[in-house]
Amino acid sequence: MRRPRLVKKLKHDSVYIVVRCIIGFFRLLPRRAALFVGGILGNMTPYVAGKDYRLTLAHLTMAFGEEKPPEEIDRLARETFRMLALNFVDTIRLARMSPVEITGISVPHNMERFHEAFKRGNGVIGLTSHTGCWEFLGMYLAAIGIPVSTIARKLYDDRFEKLLVESRASGGMKTISRGENTRDVIRALRNGELLGILIDQDMKVKSVFVDFFGKRASTATAPAMLSLRYDAPIVPIFTYRDALHRHHVCIGEQVTVERTGDMDRDVENLTAACSKAIEHFIREHPEQWVWFHRRWKTQPEA
Repeated sequence: MRRPRLVKKLKHDSVYIVVRCIIGFFRLLPRRAALFVGGILGNMTPYVAGKDYRLTLAHLTMAFGEEKPPEEIDRLARETFRMLALNFVDTIRLARMSPVEITGISVPHNMERFHEAFKRGNGVIGLTSHTGCWEFLGMYLAAIGIPVSTIARKLYDDRFEKLLVESRASGGMKTISRGENTRDVIRALRNGELLGILIDQDMKVKSVFVDFFGKRASTATAPAMLSLRYDAPIVPIFTYRDALHRHHVCIGEQVTVERTGDMDRDVENLTAACSKAIEHFIREHPEQWVWFHRRWKTQPEA
């Protein structure tokens, strides 16, 4: 038993050292140079990560096979990896960026929807996804004075977890570990904060099956349950990168459904509406989402 544990520890230590070196390298470079290198690495990724590339093609074909030709789907697949690399570069540089630098490369849209939602006084549930530079999204909102807490899964290595939490904290964001510190979730809403939740991945949490790109997908019910229980509005918040490497912060219309009095049904209906809002944004910017994630892995039993 000791040998496998030792091998696993050495593997984790090696990965940590490599990642720290990569972080240090990109933080030393000016942003333009760092993005140039990141773009090259992103273009190379489909040739190196063949399994993820094929999975990306399969998921894009499932979602857009009847709308887009194979060559367009292949272009989107390759662009997905380039965008991911560019957003990774910006993510690891966030801890070194000032609020002025962050807002300087941001383009906000429909912020009045955000301010309207806060008037209710019950906090706001920020519905978002792994689209664009999602870590940048929270840092931008914190930079303009919005109190932000985000629910996130703890990383497998405590050292990586510490790096990520410290990076968020440097910009004024608070991290609430998923499945832990439930009181902090409720406290954030009662304090009138923005509570960021990502539900676009297959997670081992309380979920229901709702439609996502025409196929049933196991989707976390946390935003719906919190909204219905604490009367907190759900506002979609997404970001995407443009050709000039600016991050567009897009605020969608509040996600609402008519209440039936049946809590389980209301949770499912509201979760379905949340999933539809996420799908709508991804359809507008398909190259910005992480298509290699096994989103439809869990399926209902026959």
